[in-house]
Formats: sequence, structure tokens, C-alpha cells
Amino acid sequence: MSDSDGSGSLDPQSAAERGDAVSDQPRPGSGHGHSKGRSYGTTAGLIAGDRSASQLVVGVGYPYLSDLAVGNVVADRLGKCQLPDVAVADCSHTPIAAYQTITVGEYDTVVIVGARKRGDGLNTGTPSADPGRIHTYPTADVPVPEGDIVDRLAECAMGSNTVENVVITTKALGEFPSESTVIDIEPEYDSWGLTVDEFSPAVADRFDDLLDRVLDRLERDYSPE
Repeated sequence: MSDSDGSGSLDPQSAAERGDAVSDQPRPGSGHGHSKGRSYGTTAGLIAGDRSASQLVVGVGYPYLSDLAVGNVVADRLGKCQLPDVAVADCSHTPIAAYQTITVGEYDTVVIVGARKRGDGLNTGTPSADPGRIHTYPTADVPVPEGDIVDRLAECAMGSNTVENVVITTKALGEFPSESTVIDIEPEYDSWGLTVDEFSPAVADRFDDLLDRVLDRLERDYSPE
């Protein structure tokens, strides 16, 4: 992957410069990642369905951070399908706000979907341990680190909106329904993209598989508009 087309690893300085270029771009209209009215980084809430649904899909991510936006794109795709008895939330805000969205309804099942990096920290321009690999596991398998939960909540206040932090924060402050699942994909590229769905080849090649995993968990078919 090369720096020029956005599909390669960037050093932190180059990533920051690319982030500035993204910030300078006009973002009119109501396209994915553009409309503040669709809860992108503004309020906790649903983009499809309502709180009476029995199932909730929570897309976790960072719009405009390439592979890390995959959860938001999944939420947007499913939100347009108007799946019966399924609510969809785009949680590109903070884990505490995501916790409020998850626990405000009476859902029987919650599916958390997004990219989760294994290895070093985020926004370093380095790939995860196994880019494109999809992991599925119950939220019950994610331990709450009692020794540093205060630090975790402090990270949330600073906007550390990761799949792991959403699950840990929700479990620390409340609880998930018993039939709740995390479906995550390892990113190859974790820094700035020029569009919200500018995925690396590793994630782009597995996007349909990721979507199918979520739909299988919901026992629903995908019928885009």
C-alpha cells in the first residue's frame, strides 16, 4: 500500500497532515459521515428503528479514520434496510454515550460491530496483527479491568471510542442483555482517510463477510434500498 493513494501505512506526522487535509474538505449534504442530524459525533441515539425493537446493532468507530470507520458504515448500510424489529445505532461519539444508547432500550440482543486493533496504539499508521481477520465473541468474554476502570472512563472523556472501551464501559456502568455479541475486524490502516468508507484492501475484501456475520447474528437478510 502506498502513501499517495491512502492505502498504505503512514508515519504519525504524515497521518496528522492528512487529517488536516480531511478537516479542510467541505462536507455538505446528508451523505454518510456528513450529516450531523444522523448522530455522527453529536448525540447518542438511533439512526433506524426504535427502542421497542428486540435487537440492537451498534456501529462503533471513528468517521474519516479509514478502517476504523467500518462500524459506522455497517450501521449506515443496515439503517437504510429498515430491518423489522431491529434498531441501529451509529456510536461515533463516546463510549459513555454508547452505553446510554445500549441500556436505554429493552433489547434482547445487542451486536457491537467495528474495527479493533491488536498490537500497538491507534492512529500510528501501522497495521493490526492480522489485518482483515474477523472475530466474533460474546460481550461476556471481555473482562472489566477493575484496577484501571477510572483510567478507562477518563479515556472515554477524551474521546477514545473503541469497541473494547464501549464494551468495558457498558459492563462497568450497567449490563448487556445475555445474548450480546461483539463482531470486530482487524484494521490494516488506522489513520486518516479522505472518505468515510476508504478502506484498506484487507478490510474492503472482507466487508461483505463482516456484514454477513452481523446479519447471521440477527437472522436477517440484507435488502439495500
